[in-house]
Amino acid sequence: MSKYFNINDSGIVAYTNKLEKMHRSDLPLAVRGALNEAAFQTKTKFIPQEFDENFEERKKNFIRSHTAFNRSANTFDIHKMSSEAGVIQGKSNAGDNLEKQEFGGTINNRDYIPMDPARSGKSNKKLVSKRFYLKNIKPQKGKKRTENQEFIKAAIMAGKGGFVRYDDYLFSIRTIRKPNRESIFIKADPVYSFKQGRSVSITKKPFIKPAGEKAAELIPQYFLEQANRRINK
Repeated sequence: MSKYFNINDSGIVAYTNKLEKMHRSDLPLAVRGALNEAAFQTKTKFIPQEFDENFEERKKNFIRSHTAFNRSANTFDIHKMSSEAGVIQGKSNAGDNLEKQEFGGTINNRDYIPMDPARSGKSNKKLVSKRFYLKNIKPQKGKKRTENQEFIKAAIMAGKGGFVRYDDYLFSIRTIRKPNRESIFIKADPVYSFKQGRSVSITKKPFIKPAGEKAAELIPQYFLEQANRRINK
């Protein structure tokens, strides 16, 4: 989103006139300071606010670590001044997927999607526990649900604490117990749903644009603060 700031709008034009009569750098510095403040507030205040209102932040400071702002170039040409704030692209898959939250889109290669038992405290609001990171899992593979013996064989091979991919789920084997020679008791938790080649559609849910709009509305205020600082120095 682009937002232009007119220093000759009514209400601030008097300050513009005062600054123009001062040193030639005072007006450009006030404009640049206002733009930089808007970008800073967008990144540090308004983006986190909008994100918290729309999403569950499972990792503390996640949105702060995946967003940034750029100050205006150090020029005295007002027409060449601009500042910006937004998502850091290319930093991680999670950061790149934030863009899809803003505009909508599709996330590919989501064969595995974590379920609550895979998360800390088995809570959907928490991160996946380290022991359930996919990079640490090498599951045994059981056959279809109609052949239960295949699941049992795979579970025995995986052992307690191991993993079995069976039907549409990845299971964590919690308990294997043999009360007698004729029976076996297996307790397993589904920690991931599984579907080969799955893609997930993301519904458009903007949070960067509303954050930028909030900061843009305050640019005149930021300019007046910068102007007063230069007038009263």
